[in-house]
Amino acid sequence: MRPTAGCENPAMVRIELQIELNYVVDAQGADFIVNIHAARTPCQTVVEESLLLSQAIAAPVHTDPVTGNRYLRLRALPGPLKVVYAAAVELAHHRDDPAQLAEVPVAQLPATVLSYLYPSRYCQSDRLIKLATHEFGHLQQG
Repeated sequence: MRPTAGCENPAMVRIELQIELNYVVDAQGADFIVNIHAARTPCQTVVEESLLLSQAIAAPVHTDPVTGNRYLRLRALPGPLKVVYAAAVELAHHRDDPAQLAEVPVAQLPATVLSYLYPSRYCQSDRLIKLATHEFGHLQQG
C-alpha cells in the first residue's frame, strides 16, 4: 500500500526491526497468539519481512480489518520453540502545523480512535497522566 488520505506530503522514514522469542513448551504443547508482525496501513508499508520458526508448524496470520494489526497463531509442539520475525517498514508521517489543530471534545471523538484511549501494558497510564499534567497541564485547552 502506498500513502493515501491522512498521509499527504509525507516525510518517509524507514525502520528495520527484528524480534526473537524463545520458549520451552511442556509435554502438552501450547497455543500462542502473538502480535509481532508490522501492520500494513495506508501510512505504513511493509517493504520486506521474514518469519522463522524452529518447529515445522502452521503459522497463519490474521489481519484486523480496522487497525491493520496482524496476529500470528501457533500450536507449538513440546520442546524448544524459537520465533524470529524481521521486517523493513516505510512510514509516511503526516505533519500539520500545531496552530491549525483544534482540540476535539471527548464526546466528539471518532469511534475508530476509542480503542486507543484504554490503558495498555505498553503504556503505564498512571505515569503518563503525571507526565502529561506536568508538561501540558498549564496550557489553555484548545
